[in-house]
Order: sequence, then structure tokens, then C-alpha cells
Amino acid sequence: MTKTDKVTHIAINSEILINRLNDPIADGYFKQKLKQTAKAFLQELLKVEKEYYDKFFDKSEDSTIVVYETYDNFMKTIANVPIYHMQNITSIIEAYQKDPKSIEGIVNKINR
Repeated sequence: MTKTDKVTHIAINSEILINRLNDPIADGYFKQKLKQTAKAFLQELLKVEKEYYDKFFDKSEDSTIVVYETYDNFMKTIANVPIYHMQNITSIIEAYQKDPKSIEGIVNKINR
């Protein structure tokens, strides 16, 4: 990955994490020390958001929204895979990294 790719991942992950952490804090799932730590962590993530995500958003709002939604959907999809199937998903991703065209063909065939 290039430095730009890494920074993009950091920015998008930070934004998704900000949105995901706000709900449990607001809903009272986090108590005492965890709540304090999560709030402090969110404050630091907001700095990353201003430094990176907001710049991406200001330069290319539509592209940033698409990247955010794609990554968020990916994270939600992966999070819904039962732990006992994770090795299979890891193997699928590794196969994709070796031969994207073949895996895309298989996926398109199955999803028809």
C-alpha cells in the first residue's frame, strides 16, 4: 500500500469508528472507566477526522461518500460472519489477492 492508501484507510476507519462509538456511549452501554476512555479516544479520533477525512470530503465529496459507504458496508458484512467461518472468509480473500479475476467470475456466477 502506498502512503496515500494508508492515510485514506486511516481517515475512513476513523470516521466509521467515530460513528460506531457514539451510539454505545450515548445509549449507556459503556460505564465508568470505559466510558471515560471511549470519550477521550473519540476526541483524538475527531482530530484525525479534521486533519484527514474533512480534507478528503472537501476535495471530493461524492467520492468520499462512496468510499465511506463501501468500507462501512464491508465492515458490517465481515462483522456478521460467524467466528467459526472466519477462516473460510480469510481463504477467500487470500484467493482474491492471488487471482482477482477468477474470484470475481466465481462471485458473479454465484450472485446471478
